[in-house]
Amino acid sequence: MKLGKSLIGAILAASAFFTTAVMAADHVVSAQVTAFKPIVVKVAVGDTVSWERMNGHITESVEGMIPEGAEKWMSKMGENFTTPPLTVEGVYFYKCTPHWGAGMGGVIIVGEPTNFEAIVASKPKGAAKRLMKKAKKALK
Repeated sequence: MKLGKSLIGAILAASAFFTTAVMAADHVVSAQVTAFKPIVVKVAVGDTVSWERMNGHITESVEGMIPEGAEKWMSKMGENFTTPPLTVEGVYFYKCTPHWGAGMGGVIIVGEPTNFEAIVASKPKGAAKRLMKKAKKALK
């Protein structure tokens, strides 16, 4: 039996998709008083990040500090949360909005980031500036 090129291509694409889905990992961040631990998480494309111990906290992506085309998120207050699979490479900054003034935020680095220089060029202030320094150190 001969298989057409398009059918073979479809089978290979489906195989790659399911292989990636099976190999994807979930990385756990824990809320602790007014800090996330770990602050910086490096993940592969397709992985997820979950937050636990979120009593009194939320996790929300920071506007303008995630890769272009990436999906924004915002959890509900006090609920553990898992991102959808992170499929866009780049640096993602997130915060606990109620505790952002106390510096409660973190960084997710997905694959080989392409947006970090744009974040640096935006000259973030306050907690975002501190997170930028942590991300820069992790990218070395």
